[in-house]
Amino acid sequence: MLATRYRNGNTSANEVTLVGLINDPACSKVILFGSPSAPTPDFSETDGLENNLPLMAALAKYSIPGIDDLYVVFDGMFLTAARQPRYLEVRQVLDVAENSGKVFFATSSVPFTSALSPSKAAELLLSHVPTIPLAPPSRAQYFSLLCGIPEAQYT
Repeated sequence: MLATRYRNGNTSANEVTLVGLINDPACSKVILFGSPSAPTPDFSETDGLENNLPLMAALAKYSIPGIDDLYVVFDGMFLTAARQPRYLEVRQVLDVAENSGKVFFATSSVPFTSALSPSKAAELLLSHVPTIPLAPPSRAQYFSLLCGIPEAQYT
């Protein structure tokens, strides 16, 4: 397995990058994740401040004929719905994702992975099943991993 980690920028740039990958025809699948809502032993300084939890993480898959699948890991202080301005970025990702047909999500929170190598992080994230398609009927289920209140009340 080939894996690389996206170098996080500011959250607006992170949002634009993930939306771009979702829209990229060369990207075959994106899986979204939610972190724990409190620090655990695998929480590290690259996960940011505790008041930003839970965090959104993602794994984008590119299939390269004749080579292998390449996974791009998005973790650490990537995106969060902890506050209104940050929620708007998450909402944009979810709006694009739910209509793409290629975005899935893990139905339970996953460990923090930013302290792991990209390959180890990708393996750990891929081991978290089940994943289900992100679609209008399942969006609320995924959002519940990122925020303690329903998205309809957040807006």
